[in-house]
Amino acid sequence: MKIKTTFLLISFLLICGFSTQPLDERKAQDALPMSKDPIWHTLLKTKITVDKKDGYYGAKFTPEVKALVGKTLTVSGFIMPLESKDKFQHFLLAKRTPTCPFCPPGEPNEIIDVWTVKAIEYTDDMVTVKGKFELMNDKDMGLFFKLKDANLEAR
Repeated sequence: MKIKTTFLLISFLLICGFSTQPLDERKAQDALPMSKDPIWHTLLKTKITVDKKDGYYGAKFTPEVKALVGKTLTVSGFIMPLESKDKFQHFLLAKRTPTCPFCPPGEPNEIIDVWTVKAIEYTDDMVTVKGKFELMNDKDMGLFFKLKDANLEAR
């Protein structure tokens, strides 16, 4: 089930085409709430590459981003569940407010793969999570950042 969910997510990510978001959609998205957490500014320095032939995204990490590996980071954002359950321990954290159930709300360097210690419940409010930062550059997953052993911080 988890593989099927991941495959569907990746398919939607590729279909939605991060880098092809129309300018008017981006302007509308920019008017919605988004995290102002400074860590997003650092993560945005990651250069995204696109293999149009095979339909994969890749990432080239800057030294500043690589320096975060192994550190405990606290970052705010919006939950994008990967499973339709009441509680879950694996989700995506997005800088921008999700507006479409199938398309991530931003660029690939505005999404973090999060694995929590305890199961959490979904909320559409901005949340803050704290966990150990890792890099991923798995073209099959289309995700580049991970927080492991994370906890939801008190609201």
